[in-house]
Amino acid sequence: MRVYEEMGRLIQDRWVKYNHDEEAFPELAARVLQEMAPYKGFDPMVPIEWLFSTRAFPRQLTARSDFGQPPITVFSDHRIVIDLYYWLDGTTEIHQHGFSGAFQVVKGGSIHGQYRWNERHRVNGRMAFGDLSLESLNELKEGDVQQILPGNRYIHSLFHLDRPSVTCVVRTLHTPNAGVQYSYKKPFLAIDSTYEDVQTNRILQSLTFLRDSPRAVRKRLLSELIERSDIHTCYLLFKRLLEIYKEETALEEFWEVAIRRHGSLAEQLIPVFQERIRQSMLVSRRAQVKTEEHRYFLALLLNIDGAESLLGLVRQRYPHEDPREKVMRWVEELSKPTDEVGSGDTLGIPLDETALIIFRELLHGRSEAGVMGRLKEVYGADETEREAASIAEMVSALRASPVFRPLFAR
Repeated sequence: MRVYEEMGRLIQDRWVKYNHDEEAFPELAARVLQEMAPYKGFDPMVPIEWLFSTRAFPRQLTARSDFGQPPITVFSDHRIVIDLYYWLDGTTEIHQHGFSGAFQVVKGGSIHGQYRWNERHRVNGRMAFGDLSLESLNELKEGDVQQILPGNRYIHSLFHLDRPSVTCVVRTLHTPNAGVQYSYKKPFLAIDSTYEDVQTNRILQSLTFLRDSPRAVRKRLLSELIERSDIHTCYLLFKRLLEIYKEETALEEFWEVAIRRHGSLAEQLIPVFQERIRQSMLVSRRAQVKTEEHRYFLALLLNIDGAESLLGLVRQRYPHEDPREKVMRWVEELSKPTDEVGSGDTLGIPLDETALIIFRELLHGRSEAGVMGRLKEVYGADETEREAASIAEMVSALRASPVFRPLFAR
């Protein structure tokens, strides 16, 4: 663990020469990470062993944190912190930072997405609506370093491919001009997830109790709450309902009252929660996946909107293979029963021979007429025409499926 102490002292010595200017810190931190290279020879068990045995435990950023599995502060003083973040099946939300710094991948690898935010409507200092767009997506490997710029200059997410993945983060405690540390929810929402209101928290906690109450009582209480609350509280209420019930149907009976109270702002929350459900499903299914290639495919489905972008990244990672054939093989493997492949029926979508033919045609950008033409070649015109309605239904189901919707978006 000496390397982290040495890194901390070296950063202290260098940063004072910049008069502790936060703007200089990301480049300085990145350079120290590259020089000290904590990824070399990194054994993920060494910090864990140290955690269990040390009597000189550095001051941690927080006693509780859901960011990291676990997060461990290995150096801290009154200006800087060095953290190790372990990840097994976790994936970070799209977020910006209230501090400056840099991080290095010391174990495993991740899909790294960077985003741009165009704000259209500021609700208050804790919430805004706008458009979130993916600017770039790349794969980070052991030794790679990224600077962390404060505020919306660096909006990013990480999807961790390996078990475990570990990052070493060198950061300031806080950068005053960074603004709110927003988390972003595709496609329209920015939210300060650190903000807490005691009464609202208690109400949200009470929803677990209300789960066993009569439906009419629960609906009355929640409808009245929505009618008298702001849009931020409405969002938190819907978020908590989804956490408890795990299904979109838990929200459906409250959309009407929310839209009546908050108009277009509530309407913009509908696709936010639809995307949240899709992402949660993919993340939970990823826990079933053990192979590196399958985890990579799920990472792409989670982060990318559009077949061409996804195929481009597959082509980049596997330059000697046809990207469409690679995707088709993954889809076939992930849709097989558990006893046939290690990942099991991870996609949760029954794909028989006909469905896979349809999937392949859609992946090539074929229209419904093109799909029908290909099926006629395989099964004959008469049989295909007899099944035209079910074929059209399958085409629509694949395009609308939570898993494949971004892949077939038109």
